[in-house]
Amino acid sequence: MIVYHLMILLTSSLSSSQRTSLAVFLQLLTLAVSSADPLPAPTLATDPAYHFYYEGESLALTCLAPTKTKIGGFRFFNQTGEQIDLRAPYSLPTASLQLTATKASAGVYTCMYFVMDSGQEIPSNRSLPLSIKVEAAPLPPTLSLDPQQEIYRSGNDVKLLCSIPSSEDYVREVHYYADLGLAVSIPVSNVKNYSYDLSITGVEVAGSYSCAYFVVWSGRLVRSERSRWINVNVKSHTITWIRVIIVGGSFFTINGLIFYFSHRQMKRREAQD
Repeated sequence: MIVYHLMILLTSSLSSSQRTSLAVFLQLLTLAVSSADPLPAPTLATDPAYHFYYEGESLALTCLAPTKTKIGGFRFFNQTGEQIDLRAPYSLPTASLQLTATKASAGVYTCMYFVMDSGQEIPSNRSLPLSIKVEAAPLPPTLSLDPQQEIYRSGNDVKLLCSIPSSEDYVREVHYYADLGLAVSIPVSNVKNYSYDLSITGVEVAGSYSCAYFVVWSGRLVRSERSRWINVNVKSHTITWIRVIIVGGSFFTINGLIFYFSHRQMKRREAQD
């Protein structure tokens, strides 16, 4: 519309040939403005960069904007085109999205960035698509207790026995986990059963436990799936003391009532005499 009014204003005092030349020039100018190149597309990469990932491994999608212009933010997209993360406001030229490799996280990703101009977002083209491939982790081990008891008491010892599937060789480490986090990491040799001696010092060691092992696959240390969780139940002394207090309190209450009624009966007899 602006170009149209400009053409009317300028051509009113020009000759026919001049008007024709000016019209062609303004049309070319309009085409050049409308087809101006957008911001250059960013580069999307993975860190660490592997051809595929095993379930449970951590990775980062890193989006790099090839421009010196101040960045307003970044957007990450999955293979359906759905935005899965927005970093804004964000002025650094690189943004990262942390992922855990799972079957659900496998797929194609893209990213883009934008700059702000007079309060408006000026978007870049999207990056080239990046494919994330995920392979199954090593089979889970089996965790058992030795001895197997429903309830343990302070002073007991119990072995957490982590049994590795027979097909898994070259085990490098075994990790034991408590429900509050990593319990212990043990470097191991090439055997099939590993154990950790758990001393029952009190209720603080009660909880759920699991284990996993690490093998060298594709030149890197890969963790297996975790074993199922098993419970270590510890008898609490608090319950015993409460029971003693209740029983002892009842004893004194009953004897106090007997003494009270006996004393009243004695007073009545003395009054009658």
